[in-house]
Amino acid sequence: MKVKPTATKEKKISPKKNKVSSFTIVAIGASAGGLEAVSALLKNLPSDTGMAYIYVQHLTRTHKSMLTSLLSRSTKMKVQKIENMELMRPNNVYVIPHNKDIRVTDGHIQLIPRPKNVSSNFSIDVLFSSLAQTHKKNVIGIILSGNATDGTKGLKAIKKAGGLTFAQDDTAKYNSMPASAINEGAVDFILSPQEMAKELLFLSKNGDEKYVIEPIRENLIHDNDPNLNSIFEILHKSNNVDFSHYKLTTIKRRIHRRIEKNNIKTVKEYAKFLAKNPKEVALLYTDLLINVTSFFRDAENFRYLKSNILPKLIKDKTKNESLRIWVPACSTGQEAYSIAMLITEIQEKEKTKIPVQIFATDLSEQTIKGARLGEYSKSDLKSISPSRLEHFFTKANGNYRITASLRDMCVFGTTHNILRDPPFSRMDLISCRNLLIYFDSEAQKKVLATLHFALNEKGYLMLGKSESVGTGSPLFSQLNPKLKIYSRKKNMGIRKVPELNPRFPKSAIPEKNIKLVTNKKPVDAAKLDGMIDSILLAGYMTACALINKDMDILQFRGSTSLFLTHHPGKATLNILKMTRPEFSFELRNAIQQVIKTKQPVNKPNIEIKIGTNFQKISFEVRPIKQDWSEPLMLVIFTLQQQVEKAAKTTKKNSIQKDLRIEKLTEELNTAGVEIHSIIESHETAYEELQAANEEIVSSNEEFQTLNEELESTKEEIEAANDELITSNRELKKQNQLLEESYDYSQTIIATIHEPMLVLDGNLKVKSANKSFYKKFHVTQEETEGAYLFDLGNKQWNIPKLHDLLNNMILKNTHFANFEVTQTFPDLGEKVMLLNASRIIQKTHREKLILLAIKDITERAIRQRKADWKNEEDIRIHLEDKLGLENSVRERTKQLELKNTELENANHTLAFQNNEKEKRAAELSIANIELTFQGNEKEKRAAELIVANTELAFQNNEKENRAAELIIANTELAFQNNEKEKRAAELSIANQDLTSFTYISSHDLQEPLRKIQNFATCILNEEEKNLSDTGKGYFQRMMATANRMQNLIEDLLTYSRTKKTDHVFELMDLNLLVKEVEKDLEDVINKKKCVIKCDLDTVKVIPFQFRQLLNNLIGNSLKFSRKDVTPIITIKSVIAKGNKLNNKYLLPKKTYCHITLNDNGIGFDPQYKDRIFEVFQRLHSAQDYRGTGIGLAICKRIVENHNGMITATGELEKGAKFDIYISAE
Repeated sequence: MKVKPTATKEKKISPKKNKVSSFTIVAIGASAGGLEAVSALLKNLPSDTGMAYIYVQHLTRTHKSMLTSLLSRSTKMKVQKIENMELMRPNNVYVIPHNKDIRVTDGHIQLIPRPKNVSSNFSIDVLFSSLAQTHKKNVIGIILSGNATDGTKGLKAIKKAGGLTFAQDDTAKYNSMPASAINEGAVDFILSPQEMAKELLFLSKNGDEKYVIEPIRENLIHDNDPNLNSIFEILHKSNNVDFSHYKLTTIKRRIHRRIEKNNIKTVKEYAKFLAKNPKEVALLYTDLLINVTSFFRDAENFRYLKSNILPKLIKDKTKNESLRIWVPACSTGQEAYSIAMLITEIQEKEKTKIPVQIFATDLSEQTIKGARLGEYSKSDLKSISPSRLEHFFTKANGNYRITASLRDMCVFGTTHNILRDPPFSRMDLISCRNLLIYFDSEAQKKVLATLHFALNEKGYLMLGKSESVGTGSPLFSQLNPKLKIYSRKKNMGIRKVPELNPRFPKSAIPEKNIKLVTNKKPVDAAKLDGMIDSILLAGYMTACALINKDMDILQFRGSTSLFLTHHPGKATLNILKMTRPEFSFELRNAIQQVIKTKQPVNKPNIEIKIGTNFQKISFEVRPIKQDWSEPLMLVIFTLQQQVEKAAKTTKKNSIQKDLRIEKLTEELNTAGVEIHSIIESHETAYEELQAANEEIVSSNEEFQTLNEELESTKEEIEAANDELITSNRELKKQNQLLEESYDYSQTIIATIHEPMLVLDGNLKVKSANKSFYKKFHVTQEETEGAYLFDLGNKQWNIPKLHDLLNNMILKNTHFANFEVTQTFPDLGEKVMLLNASRIIQKTHREKLILLAIKDITERAIRQRKADWKNEEDIRIHLEDKLGLENSVRERTKQLELKNTELENANHTLAFQNNEKEKRAAELSIANIELTFQGNEKEKRAAELIVANTELAFQNNEKENRAAELIIANTELAFQNNEKEKRAAELSIANQDLTSFTYISSHDLQEPLRKIQNFATCILNEEEKNLSDTGKGYFQRMMATANRMQNLIEDLLTYSRTKKTDHVFELMDLNLLVKEVEKDLEDVINKKKCVIKCDLDTVKVIPFQFRQLLNNLIGNSLKFSRKDVTPIITIKSVIAKGNKLNNKYLLPKKTYCHITLNDNGIGFDPQYKDRIFEVFQRLHSAQDYRGTGIGLAICKRIVENHNGMITATGELEKGAKFDIYISAE
């Protein structure tokens, strides 16, 4: 098909038209370094392109993204975070929210949850694939900076659907994602973000008019076009692959596609463009390598293999003999793995086990890497049955990965060019399907001959359904013409593989010189000389040379100039290259015969020409018997007699001529026999060399494969190491923050006015603040490390304080407002309030005591003064009261005396007249009344004086009390302010600590997963290469990583339970117990545990209470006794607090009392409080696995329910947990 450019025309988008495919969707994917790239892209785009833009960036699940606000600064288009089922509109930028994947259906963007328990992120592939399905050619996919391979499969889907694809060039900060897409052939344009913006602007203006589809006219590119040869030459120089033997129809179609993609008019222009643009060369090369494959492609072929071919091949193999299969042009490995599945199924059915080697090769290094990984999407597995999917695949990163056992059967080597590189050998089956269709006839002959050479005598060849052996029929017999399965014909002798006529010379790649080095026993020169001299003296002294098995001369004896000479060229000591040509042939044969038979060989009557004369010579080759590992031989030359010139001899003596002819005939016959022998030896040697070559090539391929896998593993380990380094940096930063927080807290403590001491478990002073040193006039040297009760003049040696502190150490308690009065030498008497609490350092497990001292001497003095004043007032009051009583008593006596006198006077006057008596009587009565009234007034006055005195005393008391209350309220207000300030600081610190714990735990989990994944991969794939010690190290590493992961998860759970913004729901607690039983089903069944449950329905925080029950039941299972069936009883009762046996409950409040009893190992009652502390364990990790956080989580959950939890236990009898929560 061809792209036909038309006139430029501005496309206007109606805002009412928002149907599927009514406007172009630009999908952009990025990861690390992507923000900078997408900002540059948007900055260079106008706001009216008529396209909609969707941006997907890899984000962590908990990361609150600021992408919307950041990208808004780079464009005038509206940038918004995607809402679920949002309708896409042109000229808008849509940004993915965190912890979500997105796909597009009917023009709406649908948010879907990101898969859990998946280490890799494939959000870009999800979006791109959905757009390819719904919007077809109206999609433009862009991959920007990022690590890993996300987006590659999505781009391939877009390209396949007819859309355009872009990838960032070398400007990418991290090029893994763009490089992956480019290497897979999924990219149409490799551009910088600025160049992408220009291309998008061009597309927006030309829109649908840019691509007008019409049939390609193949004659646009002629077969003999010199520009086509130029393109071939560029590709050859770049990739060392000669495409000139590929079918030109296919080649021209692919070149034409690239021409149109780049908006170039002629082949000549494209050839020039290609010469200047290496990126385009890479794109064209990838386009020319057509990677089309699938599992069990042409299923009938595989059924025939399984029923007819493979069982026979397996049956014919001995136990230790390997079944060898070759899959050339394997692409991404589906065909090789399909054959491996068939072989596995056959061997499992027949219960046989022979070694299997499936060699898979390809021209593309990237596809080989993908095949070696063996990871496929769900769409790639359409032809895989559910049973095979379960048997041969495991889930990994949202995809499916080939199992390790199947992967070990397949050997994916380095890149292999079947037209150029040495083939494999001794193959039982070759599956070469849909490769020949891309080659011309000359290349097909070459490939078929190569495949024939690679097969065993009884080997089989399987071709594609559109291929046949054709002219290669003398090499193969038809076994199943319909399925294109052939058997190798037996051919005597060695058939030469036809050579191609390469259009271009071989790439100038230096070949490695491989030199075999063997350890040779050193030659004793003195002994050697003695042996040679002995041999020569025993016969005759003549010219000779000592040689080794490689025919190199080690020593000369006598004059050898008549027999040996140096020829022009490179200097050498090889005897055959120095020997005169007249007898070099005979000398070679003689030396080989001596090596073979270990017996001397003599060659007499050899005629050589010296100047104008002929001379007869002879030579003998003798083996030297010795202990050295290197065989040595002595070549002895002898000069016999001079022969007359040939011309004179012929005329004078015909007999000499006959002798000469007879001699030559004899030599010719001998030479014929020797030549025949040499040919046979050469053929035998060639066969042996060929077999050795095959083994070397095979071994080389396997070593290359192993090297590739090790390189891949090395890269993964390096990536994991980078992540660990990054995590280490983050931890260092967090550590710095902790150090700053520690310094900050120390500064606060140092500036507190009240003296403070930190004591260790032996009551020795560990540290003190500045106020302590200043207050009590002591130095740091005198204080730190000293026993508390020995400080100063032992003024702190107070028995009651001694008892309180010892009690704290034993019972983990605290005390407050303990008042002591002590006299100090320089300070006098001081009244102090002591407060103490425990500090447990989780890192060092050190138990400390914080002792705070408050000086209340002034307040005590004020109190004493107030008490003294009150006593004085009372004394005065009592004195006044006694005086008043005496005065009243004296006056009463006077009145009584007066009354007596008046009575006497009245008696005296009684005898007077009656009027006087009556008057006297009246006066007497009046006086008595008057006396009574006077007494009453005096008594009332006295009472008023006493009341006034008491009132004055009470007023003074009130004034004193009011003053004390004012002072107390002032102090209380100050303390409340300090408490509120401290509470705020503690709240902030607690929030920071919780955030730090959460972030640190999450940051630790990612590299931890990598460590676990890499350790598992190495154990699965490299187990046979590891020693027992190495395997032990990896297993211990994995066990440690698992324990660390459990600890992190428990810490996260403990951190989350501190939150209070939870909703209470009315729940049947029996249902929560059933859910926990399902979670722990395996352990329950294994231990045959019996759980009896009878619980009420109350308001709880469901997921937290489920965690509480899970921890408690799990503890009972973990600490069950051996050989005793675990029985766990859980029941509840709802009652008022005064009906429950717990003094800490409110009497009138309604509670739900839950009890959990078990018959496990129990615990010592003295630890009933300790077990609820974080990281507290009563048993070692070797005896019982765990992190020491479970019961601490339980306690916090119960506290979140405004309740309390207690525990009681008895060793070897069991444990009981009591939980009290509100039932109102």
